[in-house]
Amino acid sequence: VTIHQDVELFASILSAGDKVTHEVAEGRGVWVQLASGAIEINGTAMAVGDGAAITEESILDISASEQSEFLLFDLG
Repeated sequence: VTIHQDVELFASILSAGDKVTHEVAEGRGVWVQLASGAIEINGTAMAVGDGAAITEESILDISASEQSEFLLFDLG
C-alpha cells in the first residue's frame, strides 16, 4: 500500500484484558480505527466501526474489553 503522507501504520489484535501503550512524539497526531471488538483509549470507550482523531496526547493507553482489532495511524 502506498500512502502519500508522513505516517507510521500499526495493526493490532488484542484479547480481552490486553493492554498496549503508544507514545506519540511532539507535533504528531493519531487516528485510530476500530475494526472489531471494543477498546478504551485513555479511558474513552470505542465500539466497532468507531474512529478517533487524537491530538495533544503524548501517551495512549489502549485496553480491550473483548477480542479487538484496530489500526493506529501515527501522522506527522
